[in-house]
Amino acid sequence: MMKIGLDLGSVNTKLVALDGIKIREQKVVSSRYDSVSAGQELLKEWAKTNQDISYDLVVTGYGRVSFPEGKLITEITCQAKGCHGYFPTHEYILDVGGQDAKVIKKNPAGKVINFIMNDKCAAGTGRFLDFILKGLSLTEEELFEAAVAKPVNVNSMCTVFAESEVITLLAKGAKKSEVVAGVFQSTAIRLARFVESMAQPETLIFAGGGAHYNLLVKYLEQELKIPIVIPPDPEITVALGAALLA
Repeated sequence: MMKIGLDLGSVNTKLVALDGIKIREQKVVSSRYDSVSAGQELLKEWAKTNQDISYDLVVTGYGRVSFPEGKLITEITCQAKGCHGYFPTHEYILDVGGQDAKVIKKNPAGKVINFIMNDKCAAGTGRFLDFILKGLSLTEEELFEAAVAKPVNVNSMCTVFAESEVITLLAKGAKKSEVVAGVFQSTAIRLARFVESMAQPETLIFAGGGAHYNLLVKYLEQELKIPIVIPPDPEITVALGAALLA
């Protein structure tokens, strides 16, 4: 009997299959604005290659209420469980996903004690960062330079206004690398204030797709002045938590 966690995210849909507590399979695909269909395709594909294996299924994420099978559990509960598997002694989690950000406090058993969510605006989310970075069409060299560049001030965190501000900064002679550094620094400042609106943690788990941005991690550590730890694959921790709960 396998345990499967399916995370129907706004940007990507993730599947994790556990044999006991060992990850046997994990996969991430684009949700393509229809996470339910993406999840059904993932599950069908898994079943084709594991025809003689039965499974228990937990479904989480934005599309969970429309999924035709499985037990439904919120992504906040699943995120806490997934991160707890890697960092059982850490209390606080910052989850930066495609279209929202969350701060979660868990207890020593990995259960959620409290949480706050920013889901009113794309600022400080993966969608905001992806939008700005795609618009800049960075080369590998410019990405490398951004890691050591002096950031310029990017004041607007609205996706539309930030794009206009970036265009203005470039027109005034700022380098792409400096603008990118500024975007990440501004995002880190916003996320740091978000974390501090709940607590003053001594350490922080950083999960979700946003944790893949090394520059964001760098500026977040500078702003919070605390150690930040990241799971081995921060984008699948919600699906992992769902599988563990299954």
